[in-house]
Amino acid sequence: QQQQQPSGSPPYVAGAAAQAWPANSGYFPQGAPSQAQQRQRGGQQQHFDRDFGKGGASSSGSGAVSSKAVVARDSSEEDEDGDYDDDEDGALDEDMQHFADVCYSLLRYSQDAVGELGWVEEAFESLSDPHDRELLLPSTTPGMLREMQQRVAENGAFLRMLVESDEEAREFLEIPEGYQVQQRNSVKVHTVLRQFVRDWAEEGAPERETQYGCLLRALEKYIPLDSAASGRYQRPGGRPQVLTPGSGLARLPFEVARMGYRVQGNEFSYHMLQGSKWVLNESTGANMHTIFPFILSLEHRRGSTDHMRGIKIPDVWPSGVLCPEGAPMADLSMCAGEFVEVYSPQEKHWDAVLTCFFLDTAKNVFLYIRTIAHIIRPGGLWANIGPLLYHYAEQANSISVELSWEEVKPAIEKYFEFKEEDMREAYYTTNAQGLFHTRYRCKYFVAIRNDVPASGKSFPVF
Repeated sequence: QQQQQPSGSPPYVAGAAAQAWPANSGYFPQGAPSQAQQRQRGGQQQHFDRDFGKGGASSSGSGAVSSKAVVARDSSEEDEDGDYDDDEDGALDEDMQHFADVCYSLLRYSQDAVGELGWVEEAFESLSDPHDRELLLPSTTPGMLREMQQRVAENGAFLRMLVESDEEAREFLEIPEGYQVQQRNSVKVHTVLRQFVRDWAEEGAPERETQYGCLLRALEKYIPLDSAASGRYQRPGGRPQVLTPGSGLARLPFEVARMGYRVQGNEFSYHMLQGSKWVLNESTGANMHTIFPFILSLEHRRGSTDHMRGIKIPDVWPSGVLCPEGAPMADLSMCAGEFVEVYSPQEKHWDAVLTCFFLDTAKNVFLYIRTIAHIIRPGGLWANIGPLLYHYAEQANSISVELSWEEVKPAIEKYFEFKEEDMREAYYTTNAQGLFHTRYRCKYFVAIRNDVPASGKSFPVF
């Protein structure tokens, strides 16, 4: 794990997995290695989306919002002695290409969406029978397609801004001639728009309350703010340190920071990281942008124009809340990278770990459980809510260890004492006005770390 230079405008500050850079009043320090030199290995980057089919140290300073990355190596790079041979240039080329692919997919949204609208137009034109055409509402006309094109353009401008606002992404503002965006990256772009509704729009408040709310209440109950001011595990400033793996667009770590805790969010997807980087550092007010996340979703509509409705984001201005009048009042950072690779060295580092729709992102859930047990101090908290969907279950040529709750719970109980446990129903990036909703039956639990050392070893299955 290596140090990485921060990017973006203040207060976006970066640190290293083992050593945090000073906040320096929100500006990044000089002389750190460049972000391009420290990106996560692109070949291991995976992210799956629930409605579409579906990685750290203490933060770098009070009020700082950080982005860190590690260079992960796969087993093919080991030499005969079991050590890693340095092939840094090749790794960086691959890393940069993956980041470029992410940027190009965001930039290509408009072009791809216009192509989809052409299919919609062709479908409606196929209704040549006058009796069929008479049944169409006046809103289902060429005028509707023009309005859809306008909204697609607004989405495209917003997504382009996610690239333009990142200083180190600007070299990828021009898509090479003949470049083809991979289907999986196109899907993730649509997911970013839907995730903004879930995390940073008023419409997503019910989802957030159902899932983030219970985790925040558990944190407040079992790890109160004054719990780190004394005792064996004293923390700087007397505030507990909280980790939120799989934090998406960073609303959960934002809410933890707003409560007064020191918190770090971790995310593996560069698509999500581009979005969280903008909303945390570049947004300048509440409800400053309108996006149209459902514009290409003509199925499951109640009203003929439901797909064209706009969603204002963000519902709150993060910098305004955490740094009122420019004075840092909170301690929030973001860390890029695969969870196990980034955090496995951090023994007893965290007072609490909050996981939401995260546990089943593991190919081997035992590896996640052992890592979480390793990084939480005795007496610390693990609060979780989410299903056991197992994201890799449907992926060809991918290892996926799919266990029942009956098998998962004893593995957790080896290191934790359960305080609360029940089943809760939840939605994920749902179109609130749509006629089709996917409802998950989730395991919610609150558990306290015991004194049993984390033992054994799970071989990586990345």
